[in-house]
Amino acid sequence: MNYLLWLCFLWTCTIVNVLHADNNLADKVQQLTDWSSKNSLIRLNSERFKHFVRTPPRNYSMIIMLTALSPQRQCGVCKHAHDEFQVVAQSYRYSKAFSNKLFFAMVDFDEGAEVFQYLKLNSAPVFIHFPPKTKPKKGDQLDLNRRGFSADHLAKWVQDRTEIRIEIYRPPDYSGVLIGGFALAMIAGLLYLKRDSLSFLYNNLIWGIIVIGVVCYFISGQTWNLINGPPFMNPRKDATEFFANDSQMQYVAETYVVRR
Repeated sequence: MNYLLWLCFLWTCTIVNVLHADNNLADKVQQLTDWSSKNSLIRLNSERFKHFVRTPPRNYSMIIMLTALSPQRQCGVCKHAHDEFQVVAQSYRYSKAFSNKLFFAMVDFDEGAEVFQYLKLNSAPVFIHFPPKTKPKKGDQLDLNRRGFSADHLAKWVQDRTEIRIEIYRPPDYSGVLIGGFALAMIAGLLYLKRDSLSFLYNNLIWGIIVIGVVCYFISGQTWNLINGPPFMNPRKDATEFFANDSQMQYVAETYVVRR
């Protein structure tokens, strides 16, 4: 009889724990969903990171950017990386792929120094994928040296880790059109003023300078930068790296030195 009572007690405790875990998980998912509806990029501090990322249960993935946006931290690329990450999170928020299975978040060093200590990080920015129910594995931390942190590369990495495809949408930027239009207007005005003496158009020196400038632009790697969106440089704790140690990677600063 006592044995049956003991089994009933254990069974009741198990049921209560399961129901409590289910309710706790539902509350976490609901809270993250509410935050995502207000801001596609959730800000986490140490307490929130512990509750929503480290503490089970968790049936959702989280893509977290660990950064240091304060000017006192002197992280030159953190603002640019944050802007690109924001584009990915915003594109996901308003895409058909949006669900409560994936959330985007960020931890700033000044708000979550304990998180950096827990993950043994001493530099920023860092992008980590926290899969559901398990800890990050190899490949769940983005290799910035090889991939960079452009929105398109981040979206491709997210797809590799979560199998969720995100179409990147950027708000239209008309500054380039305005600058181009202004430049064309200036050129047209100059040609109009010089309409009686357009002999300079046949000047070999002028065209030679233009051709050399175009060649220098292409061999310096600026086209590669436009396509791949690498960081300007790689700040480290001991030094700042301007030249990548990978033949398939380069920094923007590197392209200002025209290589022979």
